[in-house]
Amino acid sequence: MLEFYHLRSFVAVAQTGNLTQAAKRLYTTPPAISAHIKTLEEELSTPLFIRSSKGMSLTDKGQLLLKKAQITLDSALDIVNLATDNQHEIIGTFHLGINLTAKQTKLAELVGNLQENCPGISLDIHHQATGKTINDIRDHQLDGGYIFGEIPADFIGFAVMEQQITTAAPLTFDCGEVMTQADLSTHQWIMMGDYCPFDDFLRSKLGSNIPSVLKTSDDGTRLTLVQSGLGLSFLEIEEALLAEKNKSIQVIPALDFCATLHFVIAKSRVNEPLVKALMQEIRILWSIEL
Repeated sequence: MLEFYHLRSFVAVAQTGNLTQAAKRLYTTPPAISAHIKTLEEELSTPLFIRSSKGMSLTDKGQLLLKKAQITLDSALDIVNLATDNQHEIIGTFHLGINLTAKQTKLAELVGNLQENCPGISLDIHHQATGKTINDIRDHQLDGGYIFGEIPADFIGFAVMEQQITTAAPLTFDCGEVMTQADLSTHQWIMMGDYCPFDDFLRSKLGSNIPSVLKTSDDGTRLTLVQSGLGLSFLEIEEALLAEKNKSIQVIPALDFCATLHFVIAKSRVNEPLVKALMQEIRILWSIEL
């Protein structure tokens, strides 16, 4: 017989591609998750996953079930949440996109506040670039997240902080050559890609023909590439100054700018109890007027 927890296990494996990670997310064991998947596949008389050494990926039938399973789980939680007027009783997992470190986005404080004010809400954190977060919120893969740049017309949100951005350069780079911003336009750049407002800013300052053969939205990867001498790149000032202190890069302030960090959700979901509760907690976290 098909049970609610079978679907929860199925969705967790589909999203993580891994029994162990799915078990951690649901606070159970890999054998239990495996048994749920097996039961579900037997009940539906079809394989839902392709097993390999790299993990578990969905079959075509699995892809179809994932959409229906997520709707079913969300609907069940909506029924529970709509039945309560008390934020303390709301149940669910908020899928949150972040583009800075856990410390910079105050994740530890947010978790502590949720445990006290909304113990039924857990967080599923995705560290990724602004563009991917925007797309994932639109596709309902995320419930909300932090982004740099303007808030899209179909979103609602608020500014939480200003983040200074600077330029990181390899130790082999001759900073003496940089007299003006234009002097940086002939050097190789490691850009962000996936719709990043940092790339837009760079083009506004140096033009559209910036030499670049590498793109990555991951800050750590960009820092490593800079350290390897493969080009210049934008980094948050704290991370860049720490790397400079450790003598692994140089910081060039010629293009420094401040980027506004916003927390956003889709306008269409503003009245959902889970989303509304997280919006309130994020406002409290950043001392934003309610």
